[in-house]
Amino acid sequence: MLVIFILSKFWKDFPNYFAPLFSLILCSVYVTVTFDIIHLVSKKRFKPNFFMGYIFTGCVIVLFIIGYLMATHSQIIHYQVKIDKQANVDHMRIVQISDIHINELTQNSFIQRMVKDVNELNADIIVITGDTIDKRLQPFSDAKVSELFKKLKSKYGTYIIFGNHEYLAVNAQNNQGEDIIKAFKNANMTVLRDDIVYLNELGITLIGRDDYSSSKHGINRASLQDLLVFADDSSPIILLDHQPNNLEEPANLGVDLMLSGHTHGGQIFPINVLLKLLYKNSDGIYHNLEKHFTSIVSSGYGYGVMPLRLMTISEIVSIDVTFDNQKNQINN
Repeated sequence: MLVIFILSKFWKDFPNYFAPLFSLILCSVYVTVTFDIIHLVSKKRFKPNFFMGYIFTGCVIVLFIIGYLMATHSQIIHYQVKIDKQANVDHMRIVQISDIHINELTQNSFIQRMVKDVNELNADIIVITGDTIDKRLQPFSDAKVSELFKKLKSKYGTYIIFGNHEYLAVNAQNNQGEDIIKAFKNANMTVLRDDIVYLNELGITLIGRDDYSSSKHGINRASLQDLLVFADDSSPIILLDHQPNNLEEPANLGVDLMLSGHTHGGQIFPINVLLKLLYKNSDGIYHNLEKHFTSIVSSGYGYGVMPLRLMTISEIVSIDVTFDNQKNQINN
């Protein structure tokens, strides 16, 4: 299991078809540990035998099915956020998708279901916060997935940023940054790589950062402080940044809402517990009331390395944002 995991991380051409095998091995490890605990707690009265082998195999299969369903069938997570700044609207809805990880195993039905669920939420804007592809662009193009992405509906458009997986094979032929940007644009998505967009009708500033890992590939991503020079800090500022590192920086610089992914919510136990030690917000919503700052980290729609989730679930995030427009009403 460890060898497969290491190969998947460092071998850029590692075949995704090993993922189900990795998942089954992992499920067998969990079931083995559980049986061992029961064996010890029962003072070794619970012993292995031929019949117990059938029970063990059944438990592994059932755990795999549960984990697979949790990874491939998403839930809708709703958040409400209040931004203490004036905008041109009283309310807006953001729908966030993250970490889809499209690869050779991704089925069109998986993306079709995502598009259907997102469109039913009637978003003002849709944001995709990185790791849309999983190393290679080809599955996104060959499977005609881009045609499905064109069907995403929102009032003011779909905005997408790069994650670390967009960079994993970025130097390969037909897989460079320009190729990925072109494919995303052809799917009617606005690509933000250290870019700022002011949405006039909404009265908000949207910033999309290049991924933290871009420096490993010879790209110098702009500092957040430099990007904010071009932003109107009197208007609501929403930041898209794939990795939820150092939440103090955006909070201190006047960002109101930061949307991230990357962590998968830990995806499997006990990684989800360990991530809570590494990140101030590894999954869900975090408020810094003193700085009027909110961070939302999605556990992602897809999955990494293996089609399995244990203790987390695939999700689409719906965020209802309200603004402090009382001053405008008083002046009127």
